[in-house]
Amino acid sequence: MPRPKVYLAGPDVFLPNAVEIGARKKELCEQHGFNGVFPLDEIPPPLSVPAEFALATFDICVKMMRACQLAVANLSPFRGVSMDVGTAVELGFMWASGKPVFGYTNAQEDYKVRVEAANVAGDLDVEDFGFFDNLMCESIVRNSGGSVVRHTPARGREFSDLTGFEECLAQAAQVLLESS
Repeated sequence: MPRPKVYLAGPDVFLPNAVEIGARKKELCEQHGFNGVFPLDEIPPPLSVPAEFALATFDICVKMMRACQLAVANLSPFRGVSMDVGTAVELGFMWASGKPVFGYTNAQEDYKVRVEAANVAGDLDVEDFGFFDNLMCESIVRNSGGSVVRHTPARGREFSDLTGFEECLAQAAQVLLESS
């Protein structure tokens, strides 16, 4: 039986060491019985119009997601108090495609705590469900049979520590094993 392909969603592609992080994640996938697919595995050729390059990148990522049986997503806050918006789109795409999604975050605090600490809510309500982020995102993970793995890395290792990622892979493997 072929190993399930797992789409590795998250803002890791923006890191200065993105290729190395992707390679390490793929190694960990192998150890847990998966074939990892990292968004930077396939890059469109350089195009002179930035929007054309962006659209080609989108098409490649969609093709990759369609070829995978599940996703594991880095849901760590990125460029603010919330997860990366592109990753949220990938979660929704995979869920709408009928594929399970598992997630981890390298932040312990609930969404409400992070929003209040950053004082960005103003006089707007902030959801308080004890979730890592918006209820629509965490509900996808919970409805896939998992729970968002929360891990607190050492300071300065918020995007390089893969402990939570590895715990998430183990959870995905267990859930998929139980469902087969």
